[in-house]
Amino acid sequence: METETKLLLDLDERNLAHFLSALALAALAGRVEGNDPESRRCWWPEPGHFIIQTEHSCDEFRTLLFAKAYAFLRAMEWHPGLGGVEHGVIASGEEMGVNPFVPLNGDGDERPLLRAFSARVIPQNVLPQQKAELRNPSECRAWLNQLASGPGRQVKNGVSSWGYDYRVNIHASDAGTSSDAEGTGCLDPIFPAIELLSVAGASFFASAHAWTSESGKLCVVAWSKPLPLSLAVLASSGRIHGLPSRNLTFLSRGGAHGKGGSFRFFPPATI
Repeated sequence: METETKLLLDLDERNLAHFLSALALAALAGRVEGNDPESRRCWWPEPGHFIIQTEHSCDEFRTLLFAKAYAFLRAMEWHPGLGGVEHGVIASGEEMGVNPFVPLNGDGDERPLLRAFSARVIPQNVLPQQKAELRNPSECRAWLNQLASGPGRQVKNGVSSWGYDYRVNIHASDAGTSSDAEGTGCLDPIFPAIELLSVAGASFFASAHAWTSESGKLCVVAWSKPLPLSLAVLASSGRIHGLPSRNLTFLSRGGAHGKGGSFRFFPPATI
């Protein structure tokens, strides 16, 4: 599927972290310098792959894109708010994102859907931990697949996840506890680039509010026709009618304690 000008990314649309990462990469791809940026396109040709087509060769553009993404992620900082530990905003340089950990429906009666992490996870700690594990793309060709787990981690006792990547939550139980509470967090695989791209996507580049169709669900669209990069977020929320696509529903797993449980995560989406 990858050709001279088509960059094929191994991203699984059924993985919420991958879906958010694809939107972040599509947006950042539009910022890469070139002689014809308006010609760039992106789409999900089939489950498990995301394509960005540009005027550059795919190898050249991969290098440029990952360097742009790395700089953006390294510049991200969490600025605490006046409420709980999850209140605050994420900024990258002079850009200010939104807080994905507040209620999407605005009524405040239910726990925020995208705040999937446990009460022991503090964004102010998680973000720098993940950044510490993030390797420079020049040092890691398979940049999106870099792994931080076990004794090789730089951060003592492991690094927490935002809860969007279902590969991370292999130790989480349906009893409303997390691997942090079980003391097995160091065993969870962490994919630093995906973790950071996913929270960047949720904060800067996604229309998560538009995705919420009803309580407890995130409904997104994986479009299978090439579209301009600027339309990626619009397409993801199903706002482009008549577009060949696959509809996906992410339903968070709340455990025995229900929606107010101490820990949630997102299993693979249903199509």
